[in-house]
Amino acid sequence: MTSNKPVTRKLINCPESCVDDNLLGLGAAYPLLHIHPKHRVVTSRQKEDYGKVAVIGGGGSGHEPFAAGFVGDGMLDGAVAGGVFASPPTGNVLYAIKYLIKHNSGGVLVLIGNYTGDRLNFGKAIEKAKIAGINVEGVIVGEDIASSNNKTGGRGMCAEVFLYKMCGALSAEDAGLEELRNLATDAAKRMATLGVCLTPCSLPGQPPLFEIEHGMMELGAGVHGEAGIATVKLGTAHEVVAMILEKIIEHLNLSSGERVAAMVNNLGGTSIMEMNIISKEIKEFLDSRQILLERIYSGHMKSSLEMHGFQICLLHLDQRHGEAWLRLLDAPTAAPGWPGGVASIRRQGGIGDDDSLTHTEETKPAVGPRLSGEQRRLLAGALRAAARALRQAPAPALLNQLDAGCGDGDCGNTLDRFAAAVLQYLERAPLQYVSCVLRELSELAETDMGGTSGGLYGLGLAAASQAFASAKSVDVASWLLAWESATHAISKYGGAEPGDRTMLDTLHAAAAAFKRSMKADLRSLLAAAGAAAEDGARATAFMSARAGRASYVASTHTHDEDAGARAAAIWLQAIFTSISQNL
Repeated sequence: MTSNKPVTRKLINCPESCVDDNLLGLGAAYPLLHIHPKHRVVTSRQKEDYGKVAVIGGGGSGHEPFAAGFVGDGMLDGAVAGGVFASPPTGNVLYAIKYLIKHNSGGVLVLIGNYTGDRLNFGKAIEKAKIAGINVEGVIVGEDIASSNNKTGGRGMCAEVFLYKMCGALSAEDAGLEELRNLATDAAKRMATLGVCLTPCSLPGQPPLFEIEHGMMELGAGVHGEAGIATVKLGTAHEVVAMILEKIIEHLNLSSGERVAAMVNNLGGTSIMEMNIISKEIKEFLDSRQILLERIYSGHMKSSLEMHGFQICLLHLDQRHGEAWLRLLDAPTAAPGWPGGVASIRRQGGIGDDDSLTHTEETKPAVGPRLSGEQRRLLAGALRAAARALRQAPAPALLNQLDAGCGDGDCGNTLDRFAAAVLQYLERAPLQYVSCVLRELSELAETDMGGTSGGLYGLGLAAASQAFASAKSVDVASWLLAWESATHAISKYGGAEPGDRTMLDTLHAAAAAFKRSMKADLRSLLAAAGAAAEDGARATAFMSARAGRASYVASTHTHDEDAGARAAAIWLQAIFTSISQNL
């Protein structure tokens, strides 16, 4: 039966060659690796026999960097890749064992994920190698909580990577095969993994393997594209991590005062931001239970193609083994996929701000001309009118809509935050010096707007503040000088000029009209500047973007006014109208 779902797009050459292309690409990126294309085997480059034990891992492809990405001194000596989500054939596993024993006469340890195909194919290869007189042992790893009630035990998840690291490090210390096997066996009993996914994955050339309703997630999803044991409501990172850790702690029977190492496995399509938030939540949850988090390793370990989700694995560092296992986890490795290192070792502190750096009021004296009571009233009214104009409908929605075609669609929201901060500021501000008011508005733009818009407004307002700090009086000439200083600073650091389809088109047009009307009465001057601001904003609809975010996209996405230009027109006209009405 043919699926009606569309095939998921992937940047591959063809489904039939993607596994081999992947391995060759790994070799291109890391020339210290040796690729054996006919057998889909990856080994570290070894020219002589050091007498140590070789460690082998492997399984289906689609789990990258697992397992080939963990080949390197201090981790795996070899990895065997099968097809996508398929176990490698016995012959390829046997080839890897025979190749590695040539350079590692101490024997071979094979770490096997607890899946039927891997158990059969790796197991058969081990038995054939033993018949050939090779000193080889295998350890099956299956730490998944979701499938732990299965007759053959839980599935093998990302915990295998913990074993790659510890067994590889122990082998580098010239430990024997029996010692390595005992390490893997003991550690496998003290690990547990559970995860969730928000979206499924798809095999190359195929549609998604299953569907997840919006707002839901699969608990206990596997790494072969299979759904979980339950579909539950999607929660916050805090809620999801707590749910997972509750189950892991219960499964491992952990209690207060015990120590663990954690692994956060990216199932493929989870952003680094999400992964970092998950790590934060893991630490805070374990801290609340007084369980000491000695190490946390976050990244792609054993992924499931592009699946959006993650797994958490805890390794119990008990009193008998804890210190030795930490030493092995901290040992150096050349494996490209291992995320640990010197920076991973637990240390006290590391979080906290130097608040003394933000206490700088003493360096900001009140300078420039002082405002009269009437001038303060007009300024407060104008700023309040500008802020309200940006917050009232239809401004926020309109600005978001204009921004959506060439930006991230949040211009209205960004300016709404700034406007809210300005209104709050006006409730307490004395408004005695223009330079101080403009400087404080500049800081609000930086802290409450943020991003590019906050930077541009902050620069412009700071430059205007500096201009007023040197002014002799508060008159139209001083305001024009401050205005021109602001536009110059925005142009200098923002890289745009009038005509480039940015907020400068509004600011420049209005400033030019203001300058031309200097000899007119104030109401006429403000009316001319307001009309010019409107014309400047409208003109951007017919311009080609040469600067700003709009310049990064095709012109088909910039068929209306520039959001920043329209925003400037909104607050300029609100200021001019307020002053005219309150003169």
